[in-house]
Amino acid sequence: MSKNNPKEIKIDPQNDYLNVHTRMVRSVCIDEENVYIASFDNKVSQTPLNNFTKEESHLYSFHTSGSPYQVRKTGDLLFSCHLNKKVIVTNPKTKKKVKEFVGCKGQVVQTVSYKNRIYALVDANEVVCWDYESTEVIKRITTKDKHLSGTLEEETAKIFVGARHGNVTVIDPETNEIIKVFKAHTTNIDGIISRDGIFYTTGDVNDGSIKIWDAKSYESLGNFGGHEAGSVAIRLKWNYLISGGNDKKVKIWDLDTKQCLYVVNLNGICWGLDLNEKYIYAGSRVSLARINIENKLDTYSENSFIEFFKTQKFSDFEIFNYPVHKSIIKLRCSKEPEEVKKILETNFSREEAFKFLEWIYGKNYSLIQVQKIANKLEIVDFKKKTLKSDLIKAYSDEDSKDFFLAVKDIDGDDDDDDENEFEEIPVHKFILIAKCGLFRDFFENIQEETNKVQDYSGKSIESIEHFIKYLYFDSLELTADDDPQLIVEELEDAVEYYQLNKHSNLSFCLKKLKKQFNIK
Repeated sequence: MSKNNPKEIKIDPQNDYLNVHTRMVRSVCIDEENVYIASFDNKVSQTPLNNFTKEESHLYSFHTSGSPYQVRKTGDLLFSCHLNKKVIVTNPKTKKKVKEFVGCKGQVVQTVSYKNRIYALVDANEVVCWDYESTEVIKRITTKDKHLSGTLEEETAKIFVGARHGNVTVIDPETNEIIKVFKAHTTNIDGIISRDGIFYTTGDVNDGSIKIWDAKSYESLGNFGGHEAGSVAIRLKWNYLISGGNDKKVKIWDLDTKQCLYVVNLNGICWGLDLNEKYIYAGSRVSLARINIENKLDTYSENSFIEFFKTQKFSDFEIFNYPVHKSIIKLRCSKEPEEVKKILETNFSREEAFKFLEWIYGKNYSLIQVQKIANKLEIVDFKKKTLKSDLIKAYSDEDSKDFFLAVKDIDGDDDDDDENEFEEIPVHKFILIAKCGLFRDFFENIQEETNKVQDYSGKSIESIEHFIKYLYFDSLELTADDDPQLIVEELEDAVEYYQLNKHSNLSFCLKKLKKQFNIK
């Protein structure tokens, strides 16, 4: 698809615009149930995603003055920063204020969380760090610039702050010291976002491109075209970058090719947006626009284990009467499930335990919300632990693998009953059950206990081994000894054959291999 000829996604002006504010929408965020909109009329609105109507919107103000500049949902709480120099934490279910952070010299434009701390990026020459529990100021980090945006880059554990005049300030949150300042744009940086060791910056009117940077070396990795009148809102989702700007447009970019795939023309400028598998929710001046992207993007997400948790299938243990799987508990906690159960039920509430169990299965929570339980369970290197990192470690732990996938040697004879013609690949049973519908069906219907299942897909042992590794790593990497053409061809139908989660990343991995090895 040509970079200069993106397809247009049109929206219905009657049904896909929601007018719930009287002044400019500045920030938008969503969770599984609601969309939260912060605007310059001193209010935040909460609207159910499944009922996109003004009648179902709930507007509420956190205080009497100071418009909210940004709102973000972290776990069960809303973090909002305001032009009256405050940061407010609110429970959106009760509409009650939980915490308030004060003492900034200027307007707070964005917040970043790290461990048990909150950082305010201030439109003055400072970044303010508070202790979350006490709300006391830990440090004021003096900078040369006034700030407009920021992000915590998790892989490097650094805070990247965008400022007026195009500078990026890099802060080490372990020491609260500035470790780098460099020029990224020729004008104001209105947005920064990061993922997997890379961060993206957006420029203002005279430099509206979206630039890509290495979070370790701070070197440029190229750029997207951006918006002519300035890029403001920016999000990363799946294999796409979504941006909104002063040109009244939302654009969808392919991360690999950096091409603009789709463009959406709005009624007003876009300063805030967020999205899920079905819709983009974008600020359009005083309105919220809903953009249908279903069946337009190849979507995937790491929610296989959350779904595994919620379906309660194959659970073999209970904590606070919540059905869980012992294998997942052992993987994430390095303690026996019985001990985990005792610690949770003795020291924490049912609600706290449920939130931690969701973290166990991969739901993203800020470290603040589950840190106490992690400390009590003596989880080593908790700040670095993710479900993905634990799965990668599990792949190398041969002793803990409890199942075998027996793959027929396609170079052997056709005697299906000859056990010698099958090579057994060790795997964790819970991996197969959580990620593959084919094996879920097998375990639901099998009549007797077994630690082995035969794979009749007709694929080579080489391809199956890479497929099993993909289930742990969520990626495919080939070595010099591999046959790329064979692996790509054999795994093309794996999503359907193995009944993978509909949001599987395998299709993206195969696309990258095709591009890397020039496979048609």
